[in-house]
Amino acid sequence: MKYLLIVLVICISSQVFCQGDFILLRKNNTVILSYFKGSYMNCQLNNGQWIEGTVKLIKEDSLYLEQIKVQQVANFWGMPRVDTFKYGLLKLSLKDIHAFPYKEKGLSVINNGSLFTYGAAGYIFLNLVNNISDGQSITTTQNLTNLGIASGVFLFGEILNWTHPRSYIVGKKYQLSSTATIPVN
Repeated sequence: MKYLLIVLVICISSQVFCQGDFILLRKNNTVILSYFKGSYMNCQLNNGQWIEGTVKLIKEDSLYLEQIKVQQVANFWGMPRVDTFKYGLLKLSLKDIHAFPYKEKGLSVINNGSLFTYGAAGYIFLNLVNNISDGQSITTTQNLTNLGIASGVFLFGEILNWTHPRSYIVGKKYQLSSTATIPVN
Protein backbone atom coordinates (compact mmCIF):
# COMPACT_ATOMS: atom_id res chain seq x y z
CA MET A 1 0.00 0.00 0.00
CA LYS A 2 2.83 2.37 0.86
CA TYR A 3 4.57 1.74 -2.48
CA LEU A 4 1.31 2.21 -4.36
CA LEU A 5 0.85 5.60 -2.71
CA ILE A 6 4.41 6.64 -3.66
CA VAL A 7 3.86 5.57 -7.29
CA LEU A 8 0.56 7.48 -7.35
CA VAL A 9 2.19 10.66 -6.01
CA ILE A 10 4.99 10.40 -8.59
CA CYS A 11 2.51 9.92 -11.44
CA ILE A 12 0.39 12.89 -10.34
CA SER A 13 3.39 15.15 -9.77
CA SER A 14 4.70 14.45 -13.27
CA GLN A 15 1.60 16.21 -14.60
CA VAL A 16 2.18 19.35 -12.51
CA PHE A 17 4.05 22.14 -14.26
CA CYS A 18 6.21 24.54 -12.31
CA GLN A 19 6.49 28.27 -12.83
CA GLY A 20 8.32 29.03 -16.06
CA ASP A 21 11.09 31.49 -16.62
CA PHE A 22 10.49 35.14 -15.85
CA ILE A 23 12.20 38.50 -16.15
CA LEU A 24 12.61 40.91 -13.25
CA LEU A 25 13.35 44.62 -13.16
CA ARG A 26 14.86 45.28 -9.76
CA LYS A 27 16.06 48.28 -7.80
CA ASN A 28 18.56 47.01 -5.24
CA ASN A 29 16.75 43.82 -4.14
CA THR A 30 13.21 45.15 -4.61
CA VAL A 31 11.24 43.88 -7.61
CA ILE A 32 9.72 46.81 -9.54
CA LEU A 33 8.33 44.93 -12.58
CA SER A 34 8.07 41.26 -13.50
CA TYR A 35 7.23 39.59 -16.80
CA PHE A 36 6.20 35.99 -17.40
CA LYS A 37 5.32 33.98 -20.49
CA GLY A 38 2.05 35.41 -21.79
CA SER A 39 2.33 38.78 -20.02
CA TYR A 40 2.11 42.11 -21.82
CA MET A 41 5.37 44.06 -22.09
CA ASN A 42 6.05 47.64 -23.16
CA CYS A 43 9.71 48.66 -23.38
CA GLN A 44 12.18 50.95 -25.10
CA LEU A 45 15.10 49.55 -27.05
CA ASN A 46 18.63 50.98 -27.09
CA ASN A 47 17.89 52.72 -30.42
CA GLY A 48 15.03 54.70 -28.79
CA GLN A 49 12.16 52.72 -30.34
CA TRP A 50 9.26 51.79 -28.05
CA ILE A 51 7.78 48.33 -28.66
CA GLU A 52 4.94 46.46 -27.05
CA GLY A 53 3.69 42.93 -27.22
CA THR A 54 3.09 39.62 -25.54
CA VAL A 55 6.00 37.60 -24.14
CA LYS A 56 6.03 34.22 -25.90
CA LEU A 57 9.23 32.64 -24.61
CA ILE A 58 11.92 33.59 -22.10
CA LYS A 59 15.40 32.11 -22.22
CA GLU A 60 18.52 32.75 -20.18
CA ASP A 61 19.52 36.09 -21.71
CA SER A 62 16.81 36.71 -24.30
CA LEU A 63 13.09 36.73 -24.87
CA TYR A 64 10.67 36.34 -27.77
CA LEU A 65 8.08 39.08 -28.02
CA GLU A 66 5.06 38.91 -30.30
CA GLN A 67 4.78 42.56 -31.29
CA ILE A 68 1.30 44.03 -31.20
CA LYS A 69 -0.13 47.52 -31.44
CA VAL A 70 -3.56 48.30 -29.99
CA GLN A 71 -5.03 51.51 -31.34
CA GLN A 72 -8.30 53.18 -32.13
CA VAL A 73 -9.35 53.28 -35.79
CA ALA A 74 -12.48 54.35 -37.65
CA ASN A 75 -14.89 51.69 -38.89
CA PHE A 76 -16.99 51.84 -42.10
CA TRP A 77 -19.34 54.47 -40.64
CA GLY A 78 -16.58 56.59 -39.15
CA MET A 79 -17.19 55.43 -35.58
CA PRO A 80 -14.15 54.61 -33.45
CA ARG A 81 -13.28 51.01 -32.64
CA VAL A 82 -10.25 49.28 -31.15
CA ASP A 83 -8.06 47.29 -33.52
CA THR A 84 -5.04 45.13 -32.83
CA PHE A 85 -2.16 44.93 -35.29
CA LYS A 86 0.30 42.03 -35.02
CA TYR A 87 3.78 42.62 -36.40
CA GLY A 88 5.31 39.20 -35.76
CA LEU A 89 7.77 37.56 -33.42
CA LEU A 90 10.85 39.52 -32.33
CA LYS A 91 13.83 38.03 -30.54
CA LEU A 92 15.34 40.45 -28.03
CA SER A 93 18.42 40.21 -25.90
CA LEU A 94 18.04 41.60 -22.39
CA LYS A 95 20.94 43.92 -23.22
CA ASP A 96 18.87 45.48 -26.04
CA ILE A 97 16.25 46.79 -23.58
CA HIS A 98 16.93 50.35 -22.42
CA ALA A 99 13.84 51.39 -20.41
CA PHE A 100 10.32 50.57 -19.23
CA PRO A 101 7.49 53.09 -18.80
CA TYR A 102 7.08 54.45 -15.28
CA LYS A 103 4.08 53.12 -13.36
CA GLU A 104 2.16 56.02 -11.86
CA LYS A 105 1.28 55.61 -8.20
CA GLY A 106 -1.14 57.53 -6.02
CA LEU A 107 -1.88 61.14 -6.86
CA SER A 108 0.36 61.45 -9.89
CA VAL A 109 -1.37 64.67 -10.99
CA ILE A 110 0.24 66.36 -7.97
CA ASN A 111 3.58 64.53 -8.18
CA ASN A 112 4.17 65.39 -11.84
CA GLY A 113 3.17 69.04 -11.38
CA SER A 114 0.31 69.21 -13.88
CA LEU A 115 -2.20 70.33 -11.24
CA PHE A 116 -0.01 73.32 -10.33
CA THR A 117 0.74 74.15 -13.98
CA TYR A 118 -2.85 74.02 -15.24
CA GLY A 119 -4.25 75.74 -12.15
CA ALA A 120 -1.79 78.63 -12.35
CA ALA A 121 -2.21 79.02 -16.12
CA GLY A 122 -6.00 79.07 -15.69
CA TYR A 123 -5.77 81.69 -12.95
CA ILE A 124 -3.48 83.92 -15.02
CA PHE A 125 -5.76 83.63 -18.05
CA LEU A 126 -8.95 84.38 -16.08
CA ASN A 127 -7.29 87.27 -14.22
CA LEU A 128 -6.19 88.91 -17.47
CA VAL A 129 -9.57 88.34 -19.18
CA ASN A 130 -11.54 89.69 -16.20
CA ASN A 131 -9.36 92.78 -15.82
CA ILE A 132 -9.51 93.59 -19.53
CA SER A 133 -13.29 93.00 -19.77
CA ASP A 134 -13.94 95.16 -16.66
CA GLY A 135 -11.70 97.92 -18.01
CA GLN A 136 -9.35 97.75 -15.02
CA SER A 137 -5.62 98.18 -15.20
CA ILE A 138 -3.52 95.02 -15.21
CA THR A 139 -0.56 96.83 -13.65
CA THR A 140 -2.02 97.57 -10.22
CA THR A 141 0.13 96.53 -7.27
CA GLN A 142 -2.35 93.92 -6.02
CA ASN A 143 -2.89 92.43 -9.47
CA LEU A 144 0.85 92.21 -10.19
CA THR A 145 1.34 90.47 -6.82
CA ASN A 146 -1.39 87.95 -7.67
CA LEU A 147 0.08 87.34 -11.14
CA GLY A 148 3.57 86.94 -9.64
CA ILE A 149 2.33 84.31 -7.18
CA ALA A 150 0.52 82.47 -9.98
CA SER A 151 3.67 82.60 -12.12
CA GLY A 152 5.67 81.13 -9.23
CA VAL A 153 3.15 78.29 -8.84
CA PHE A 154 3.34 77.71 -12.61
CA LEU A 155 7.15 77.53 -12.44
CA PHE A 156 6.94 75.15 -9.46
CA GLY A 157 4.66 72.86 -11.49
CA GLU A 158 7.06 72.93 -14.44
CA ILE A 159 10.02 72.05 -12.18
CA LEU A 160 8.04 69.10 -10.79
CA ASN A 161 7.25 68.04 -14.36
CA TRP A 162 10.93 68.20 -15.39
CA THR A 163 12.07 66.14 -12.40
CA HIS A 164 9.25 63.57 -12.58
CA PRO A 165 10.51 60.20 -13.88
CA ARG A 166 8.93 59.01 -17.11
CA SER A 167 10.64 55.63 -17.36
CA TYR A 168 12.74 53.10 -15.50
CA ILE A 169 16.12 53.24 -17.26
CA VAL A 170 18.04 49.96 -17.03
CA GLY A 171 21.56 50.58 -15.79
CA LYS A 172 23.10 51.52 -12.45
CA LYS A 173 19.85 52.13 -10.56
CA TYR A 174 17.65 49.42 -12.13
CA GLN A 175 18.84 45.93 -13.07
CA LEU A 176 17.14 43.61 -15.57
CA SER A 177 17.65 39.88 -15.16
CA SER A 178 16.05 36.57 -16.03
CA THR A 179 15.62 33.62 -13.68
CA ALA A 180 18.87 32.04 -14.85
CA THR A 181 20.90 35.19 -14.22
CA ILE A 182 19.50 36.31 -10.84
CA PRO A 183 22.37 36.68 -8.37
CA VAL A 184 22.01 34.60 -5.22
CA ASN A 185 22.55 36.63 -2.05
